[in-house]
Amino acid sequence: MDRIYLDNASTAFPKAPGTAEAVAEYISAGCLNLYRTESRLMERNFDTLFSLRAMLAGLYDFPHPECIAFTRNITEAMNWIIKGLFHPGDHIIVSSNEHNAVMRPLTQMGMRVSRIPSDSHGFNDYSSLSSMIGPDTKGIIVNAAGNVSGALQDLEPPAEAAREHGLLFIVDTAQASPHMDISMEDLGIAALGFTGHKGFLGPEGTGGMLIRRDLAETIEPLITGGTGSESDSEDVPHTLPERLSPGTENMVGLTGLECAMRYSITHRRELEAHALDMTRRLYEGIQAIDGLETAGAGIDEPRTAILSVTSRKKDIAWIAAELLKRGSIETRVGLHCSPSAHRSLGTFPTGTLRFSPGPFTTADEIDMTVSILREVMA
Repeated sequence: MDRIYLDNASTAFPKAPGTAEAVAEYISAGCLNLYRTESRLMERNFDTLFSLRAMLAGLYDFPHPECIAFTRNITEAMNWIIKGLFHPGDHIIVSSNEHNAVMRPLTQMGMRVSRIPSDSHGFNDYSSLSSMIGPDTKGIIVNAAGNVSGALQDLEPPAEAAREHGLLFIVDTAQASPHMDISMEDLGIAALGFTGHKGFLGPEGTGGMLIRRDLAETIEPLITGGTGSESDSEDVPHTLPERLSPGTENMVGLTGLECAMRYSITHRRELEAHALDMTRRLYEGIQAIDGLETAGAGIDEPRTAILSVTSRKKDIAWIAAELLKRGSIETRVGLHCSPSAHRSLGTFPTGTLRFSPGPFTTADEIDMTVSILREVMA
């Protein structure tokens, strides 16, 4: 039986058209170590990274493409931002919808954390934000889109608070990009993390950060090593982007990401619209099934294609197992690495059964899922 894949919030599948072919062609004919190997292919690989940086700079309205660093994933990017810009004992304000990619490094570093409260649908309540800011507050970190609730957050209030009090405003875009319009210039975002394998429809193992130029020139690198430049010195290079690019780049993954990003950005409105249509279709089907309830953003509120479900009748892990057994329907069940978000939604510690249709999900797949859910719940 063909798989019905409804876990695009974890990683997108299928990937963008042409991505697999681009990766295969690179592995079979294009491998080299950028800035090291004297090769006629050097220019092509340089162009791949230039193209990626240009697309990201355009998407996020960021004037310094040389200040874009590529990482294995957004978790590594957020660790780099947090550990490079803040210090133990600093006071950081976060939303109540943060992923452990943010909360664990903050905890590991021994920082004091205040949480912006969230309503029962997963939207940030900024009414008390100003009162949280003190003399030792250094930054505000906001997850632009909840990976449990699907809620798209308003970034203007924390941006304004950061501007007013001279704080660093940092945004996690794991679930929001490329669907949500985010201007680093207008919002005064100091640093932003992105991932390549979700909304951008690229390979796993790709992601990165965009960081304001003055910070890029001074941030403590998370990892240091060879860059193929300034090799006469054992100090971290001063030039950008080399200062942010230690070691061998993941050119296999980034080649795939460049292809995927060209497609996903070009078609982002239609891809987003289709995924949301499939989410609405699933939502309406679930609403008619006794014993299932949805948690998070309402279907007509600003949202992504994420639908979290709970049940008062049956164990959600059992439901997920039955979906897989009966229809090869792939979902995710549990806390989704975001315990704080579940506390806000009232779904902790059980978690939710999460469905996340993608841009290539079909109506037939949604109807099959609803049909099997109805059987399971009966």
